[in-house]
Amino acid sequence: MSDDNYMTTNRLEAFYDAIIAIIVTVLVLELPQPAAASFSAIWALKTSYFAYLISFLICTNLWQYHHIIYNHVDRINTKIIWQNIILLLIVSLIPYLTTFVANNPFSFLAQALYGLDFLFMNLMLYVMGRSLIGINEKQELSDALNIKNSLIIPTVIFIVGFIGAFLGQPITISICCLITIVRSILYSLK
Repeated sequence: MSDDNYMTTNRLEAFYDAIIAIIVTVLVLELPQPAAASFSAIWALKTSYFAYLISFLICTNLWQYHHIIYNHVDRINTKIIWQNIILLLIVSLIPYLTTFVANNPFSFLAQALYGLDFLFMNLMLYVMGRSLIGINEKQELSDALNIKNSLIIPTVIFIVGFIGAFLGQPITISICCLITIVRSILYSLK
């Protein structure tokens, strides 16, 4: 591939930022209003708030990770643009799946779809990262895309969640998503 086929990242990053902002906005708009202005009415919506919190953290953590990666990227190509589009397709399901999980917190199907969406995000990030390293040969980029922290550990945590779900506790998938996100946030603060 000639250098003429490479592009800068500015437009992709701006598009990505806009889509994540829209997804986060839709997330909050999907939160149900309490039936009354009381603590008991708010407490009745605790599963919706829990699902929202996890999904909000997923979106913001994904945005942060994308930002960290693209700080070390000088150029992209059409393949990487399409990988980002597929990633955004997967991420765009978060508001729908958040509502599905909030309305069915103990449903294996709802929890499994939510967890699989998050797992597919991680896999797509990994695929995109490998492509980025292929055309941006920088050690800093390789360090930012640490396979152990970005793919292996989250996958193991998800497997634990799915095992818990198969054993009759579907909500362990959401809990494992939360653990993965908190772990990722703490790792990024080092």
